[in-house]
Amino acid sequence: MVGSAPGPAPSGDRPSRSDARGGPLIELRGIARHYRIGSIEVRALDGVDLAIEAGEFVAIMGQSGSGKSTMMNVLGCLDNPTEGQFLIDGQDAAHLGPDELAALRRERFGFIFQRYHLLPHLDARGNAALPAVYGGVGAGARRARAEALLERLGLGERLHHKPNELSGGQQQRVSIARALMNGGQIILADEPTGALDSASGAEMLKLLKELHERGHTIILVTHDAKVAAHAQRVIELKDGKVVRDDGTPSQHRPPTQAPESQVPPQGGWLRRLQVQWREALATAWLSLQGNRLRTALSMLGISIGIASVVSIVALTSAARTTFEGEFASQFQGRIWMWTGNRDLPSGVQPPPFTPAQVEAVGALDGVAGLLRERQAMVQARFGAREQVAQAQAANATLLKDRKLRVKEGRDFVPLELELGQQVTLLDHETAKKLFKDGQSPVGKTVFLSAQGGMDAGSANANGLGAGVLPPPPVAMPYLVVGVVEQDSQLGFNFSNNLLYVPERTYRAKLDASVTLQAFAINLVKGVPPQQVVTQAKHRLRAMRGREDFSFWVGDEAFQKMQTFNAGFAALLAGVGAIALIVGGVGVMNIMLVSVSERTREIGIRMAVGARQSDVRLQFLIEAVVLCCLGGLVGVALSWLGAQGINAAQDTLQVSVSWQALGVAFLVSSGVGLLFGTLPARRAAALSPVDALARE
Repeated sequence: MVGSAPGPAPSGDRPSRSDARGGPLIELRGIARHYRIGSIEVRALDGVDLAIEAGEFVAIMGQSGSGKSTMMNVLGCLDNPTEGQFLIDGQDAAHLGPDELAALRRERFGFIFQRYHLLPHLDARGNAALPAVYGGVGAGARRARAEALLERLGLGERLHHKPNELSGGQQQRVSIARALMNGGQIILADEPTGALDSASGAEMLKLLKELHERGHTIILVTHDAKVAAHAQRVIELKDGKVVRDDGTPSQHRPPTQAPESQVPPQGGWLRRLQVQWREALATAWLSLQGNRLRTALSMLGISIGIASVVSIVALTSAARTTFEGEFASQFQGRIWMWTGNRDLPSGVQPPPFTPAQVEAVGALDGVAGLLRERQAMVQARFGAREQVAQAQAANATLLKDRKLRVKEGRDFVPLELELGQQVTLLDHETAKKLFKDGQSPVGKTVFLSAQGGMDAGSANANGLGAGVLPPPPVAMPYLVVGVVEQDSQLGFNFSNNLLYVPERTYRAKLDASVTLQAFAINLVKGVPPQQVVTQAKHRLRAMRGREDFSFWVGDEAFQKMQTFNAGFAALLAGVGAIALIVGGVGVMNIMLVSVSERTREIGIRMAVGARQSDVRLQFLIEAVVLCCLGGLVGVALSWLGAQGINAAQDTLQVSVSWQALGVAFLVSSGVGLLFGTLPARRAAALSPVDALARE
């Protein structure tokens, strides 16, 4: 029972301040509390003067509407009076702020409510320990203190029972343990027997007497004269005024030490913050578990939003990496030049580039090499199949220069290039058209003949002499040594129907011309393309007499493509972010509903000492936890989607990186903070009195 407290009081206990100063513990001077209902002003308290000494057992009695509940709210720092002074140990509490009042409730008061006001998701030990949470007491000390109090109250075997598993009398005992958790110098009991049967009610009054004998100041609020008779002093209210006050008994002596001698010391601000974070996380988890369907639906919105953003980012990143890598290998560090200019007069045909002009460009600073475009249209034939194709002269660096890979067979060997043998490499598209499905072209002989011939003027320009015409085209046999394709993961093929022959063979059998219609400049890494373009234009204008040629810078086109891809990726991410915002609005709506449903819980927490910042933190963390869980599910969905895409094809390798996981957590937390702020502020702004009145 309460009277059998374990152990002696430690020597560090000191007398209460009221005893030291000789004044009353609680003093009311002209206290008034007015409410306005529409245009009607209700005077719940009207000029109350009252003094209560430390250690008294006082009953405040009155019928419904007399003002006794309002009196209890003012005395318990749950409500501020409209007028007057409310002194506790000489400190005027009438005009204190919400957090200062919370500190007073936490350190000086303990509440016993008619309806118990226990949190349904906590067991008996958790409910009893709740005030110590807001005092920054560590988990171990809280549990030990709560267990000791519940043992004293005969609930040692009910420590882990939830409120719905306890009888009314047992629940009221848990509320007494909660009231004593932080010391409970002043115990405020609001109709403590109102919801109990006669036996439990008698037991409750007996417990209150025992607490009074231990030095607690008991203020009992009741409408029942029989209950009030158990107190040493009765104060009766009517219409907000004191109509009877028995006064402090003449034999009363204030207690010489604190009533509860084994209260664990409260922690500093850092300790309180740590305890509060742990409590807020635990409460958030319990709340989410208690509403699984609603939690799942709320998480779904966030999951879809996160999955959309992460998937879009992963897909666009994979696409950009692959596409840009392929385009970079084809275009970056290269400048194409060709004869012709749209500014030339109509009908003017510019001459091809001579070897001297090409070599002059190749000698410029910053030029790593030249890619000469020697090509001719040929008729290719194998058996009864024919195909018009483009034959290109090839050298030892063919595969590297043109970004090709051997699909079947082999590349040219040095001897074939040096001797100019009649061998060829077929593009895989050309091979498909000349050969049947499943038939290997390697080792087969195809016949190639140049399409048409050159006129006398062209022959003279090519050094064959005036009036000398080349021989008519003749089909010549070429041994197929391999099949090549574009070295691209995406299977890009920038030109179709191609075949390659050694350069010496090309000049001897297909086109003896030494001039070029086009060529490409390979740049030294790090050299600005415009620098080489300016020098090449200057040199070619000097050698050709005018600017009758054009150029195309691969780096500029690549940069434009990168800019476009980045903008397009941002646009897609923005579309995904809309889903995330919609999910965030859903979370805010759910949190607002949660605040409305848990108003009484908020009031209970405030009554036992929670500050506004504590309530804000609790609901903010709950919103963040909800969003982070949704973010985890969204990332998991994205990862599964990426694995499915990778399993279905091998062109784009989509991955959800650890960086994406971190960003998803940050974004989820940000969404929780953003959309949880309004519900958290609304919860923190609630008045303890109004919150406790909600059912």
